[in-house]
Amino acid sequence: MTKAILSLAGVMVMCVALGAQKPDADIQKLADQYQTAFNKGDAKAVTALYTADALRVTPSGKLVSGKPAIEKDYAENFAGPFKGAKLTLHPGRTQNLKADVALIEGTFEVAGASALKGRYLNTIVREGGQWKLASVVTVPATGAPAK
Repeated sequence: MTKAILSLAGVMVMCVALGAQKPDADIQKLADQYQTAFNKGDAKAVTALYTADALRVTPSGKLVSGKPAIEKDYAENFAGPFKGAKLTLHPGRTQNLKADVALIEGTFEVAGASALKGRYLNTIVREGGQWKLASVVTVPATGAPAK
């Protein structure tokens, strides 16, 4: 009985490990493009990485829906509190839900006048051979540093 439980536990660990592998090169490319566009303060380039009906939850908890609203929100932030800010992404796990759908998580740091640190959890989908952001959730760190 103990051997059966240990075998089952081993299989479960392998399944979790296989489902939560490091991002592939195309997923890393999406993260790199996002970071580059953000660091240039380019709202259009950041928004181009989203799907048409994307959802975004900002660090303040505001829900922004659809590309036009997302672009407007980025433009306002790049002209205001995040003017000249620099973003650094620290990718964590990637979990492939389907061939063209994945969850990616990690931590972020924004340096500048409105310094900010926290976590992100994004749902990405492959459209036309490229990964796009379908939902972005950012949560600012509070108290203890994020692990």
